[in-house]
Amino acid sequence: MQRVCYLIHLAFCWAGVMSAVMLVPQDQKVNAFMGESVTFRCSMKGGSFRNYYNFWYRKTLGSTLTFVYREGGMYGPGFWDNFQGETDYSNNQAVLKILKASERDEGSYYCATT
Repeated sequence: MQRVCYLIHLAFCWAGVMSAVMLVPQDQKVNAFMGESVTFRCSMKGGSFRNYYNFWYRKTLGSTLTFVYREGGMYGPGFWDNFQGETDYSNNQAVLKILKASERDEGSYYCATT
């Protein structure tokens, strides 16, 4: 029997960044079975990802934000082997993929830009 892994995706913009720019998540909640791939998308309104670096963070219950990915192929410790970040410039979206979801991937995923 497969267990369901719950992944929540929220988005925010760093304080001090132009207030007219807003990041909008594609889905607020994503459910995935263990071993499935999961894709998070975050759109930018009022700006273009071509002018910003995008970042992804994860927050698990009872912990602080953990760095997952920064545009340009930079990954946080433990994320490089099962995560893939990219920028979809044609759709003005930041994209984060979990290649094979596991229980340790459960948490809230945040996109940010600077």
